[in-house]
Amino acid sequence: MEYEFTFVVDGATVDDDTAVNRLADELDAMLARAGGQNLLGVSSHGDSAVEAALSVAHTARGLVPGLRLLRLDRDLVGVQEIAERTGRSRQNVHQWATGARLADKGPFPVPEGTVGRAHAWLWSEVNDWLRQHGLDDGALYPTRHEMTQIDYFLANALSFSFRSTPAQGFTESRQEVFAALMEHLAGFSQFVSRLPLENPADQHILAIAGHDEPAHEVMRFIAEANRDVVLVSSRDDVITGVHFSVDTKGPQKVVYVRHDCTVWDWMDLVRDKPSATFVAESPAPLTAPHFHPKQSLSFNTAAA
Repeated sequence: MEYEFTFVVDGATVDDDTAVNRLADELDAMLARAGGQNLLGVSSHGDSAVEAALSVAHTARGLVPGLRLLRLDRDLVGVQEIAERTGRSRQNVHQWATGARLADKGPFPVPEGTVGRAHAWLWSEVNDWLRQHGLDDGALYPTRHEMTQIDYFLANALSFSFRSTPAQGFTESRQEVFAALMEHLAGFSQFVSRLPLENPADQHILAIAGHDEPAHEVMRFIAEANRDVVLVSSRDDVITGVHFSVDTKGPQKVVYVRHDCTVWDWMDLVRDKPSATFVAESPAPLTAPHFHPKQSLSFNTAAA
């Protein structure tokens, strides 16, 4: 899915032609100045708004050295702005807000606050409400909760790349993993931020896998990343992340992962044998990638 973001930034302005051109050429992003703040408007694809935001933030920082993405702009709107964006009258907007019109599919969003004596709303929430009536602007924005999560990553200078494993038919279980991960965001952030990176310009890759996915397909996915990966999965109120290093020169004594093993079966093996090296069961195991667990972290989600 494609999401729209507006970041509050520092380290680059509209007067910096090099930054403006690089961001426009590589990301189709636009630097602007409004309300005394430098803003970066950009769209990005991802399985979630958090994934999309972190991906584009990493790319933007790589394009413009010194660029800092501080937080997301909340894009607060009043009656006048809503009227302008929808092409409707102020009276119409007042009627929506008071429930006099279009209240059949749910109430108008609660105001975020007031400016003077006038209400102000999050445009993302207003736009979601308008979508039910075919009046939205056609764009997707992060939710209030996702904005908080993204701001947390940005404020702590954390850079992750979320990758969903490619096996078909496991979307629901992967979404459950991602939701559980977000509930333990602070703990996992601290865990991943302590992991070493060979190249400081890289990101940590967090591979999100459903507990019931075939382990062999996930192992192939990790091997093709060509660098360390943190595999994250969850089941039965437990979420686990394992930092894997991959090579083809592991020790000869290894634990073989059977073809019928699921991701959670593999993680059980890792928990039982944390110092072992794992290889996908293969007719030619000596040439197969060896998976070395470096560190792991688990949370009981029922205690959240």
